[in-house]
Amino acid sequence: MSKALTEHITGLIRSENGGWISFDTFMQQALYAPSLGYYETREVFGREGDFLTGPDTGPWLSLGLADLVEWGWKELGSPADWSLVEQGGGSGRLLADVVALLSGRDVGMPRHIHAVERSAQMRERQKQSYAKLGVSVQQHASLAELQEADNLIYFSNELPDAFPVRCFIRQQGMLRERGVALDVDGGFCWSDRPAEAPGTLPELPSSILQQWPSGYVSEWNPNLAAWQADVSRIMRRGFVFSVDYGFTQAEYYRPNRVEGTLLGHLKHEPVHDVLSDPGSRDITAHVDFTAMGRAGNAADLAMSCWIAQGAWLSQSPAVQTYIRQAVAKTTAESMALMGGAKRMLLPQGMGELFKLAVQGKGVGIAAPDYLENFNRLPALGLDDA
Repeated sequence: MSKALTEHITGLIRSENGGWISFDTFMQQALYAPSLGYYETREVFGREGDFLTGPDTGPWLSLGLADLVEWGWKELGSPADWSLVEQGGGSGRLLADVVALLSGRDVGMPRHIHAVERSAQMRERQKQSYAKLGVSVQQHASLAELQEADNLIYFSNELPDAFPVRCFIRQQGMLRERGVALDVDGGFCWSDRPAEAPGTLPELPSSILQQWPSGYVSEWNPNLAAWQADVSRIMRRGFVFSVDYGFTQAEYYRPNRVEGTLLGHLKHEPVHDVLSDPGSRDITAHVDFTAMGRAGNAADLAMSCWIAQGAWLSQSPAVQTYIRQAVAKTTAESMALMGGAKRMLLPQGMGELFKLAVQGKGVGIAAPDYLENFNRLPALGLDDA
């Protein structure tokens, strides 16, 4: 428990809005408060941290992304001058692995390689990783530091799930915003109040809202639109590859998902209490890919493919080759690699919950031909009113 962070958030509650703050304010401070937040003070990734991400399971994610980047580069006309950008890269391993894979292919290497990471602690960790692996990377705290460029390819893994979300509850046919207040003992507790300002509640169709029972609790991500606009701003032409866990909007807000998707992670275990001990645990929510796609459309980023991670990786040429090579061996290392492959590809692992979204700008509606038979884009309902 971080006493300083708890005191900091307590001070915010006592000084704002009559003893109440929105949950996205709480989440922002719990995760990102300078020198105090979870991502600023802890080793969060890997077996020694609180959760595993794709790069921790083996080479599968980097192989799949390298195939996508190569495809995108060729769709852009195989330019000699192009840029590669990763945002929210954690340890820096994924970007370094993708660059290393590209260097062994018939692909012109990017003229500029950028890593965008808001956490100062993680930027320093990434800097050490890039230096160790001999990769020249320009580091930035935000996308605002990048200039607009032609022929840019951007990717992220598990990024928008960590954006601060706002919470709500349905009571007596009306939505109220769920924020954070102090209980009688000075601890943090949920507190519901009428939404007074525009943009404090999600804009959802009545066909979804009317199905919810009283007491239905969920959340929405107010940061998707700004993120998509920021990504679009840095490219005149290019592709965006986003990997994260989430659903269509209809699935996200189905009637029996009565407690939403908000969750904490602590020592590889899910934690439903996200208010206690801020700074000691991760806080995350699934991605509404319908909302993301609509935000992208508004920002001139057209989504051309939405596919389950298992289907994407199983069809990826580099992944297929690597699996054949691993299966041909009988070593302990190859067996461990196949265990990681199962975790990434199979539905009971990460294969169904995680999705890949492909977006493009200035390139027409293009999707990799090797993924077309598994493209679920129509399910998002991006053209629905």
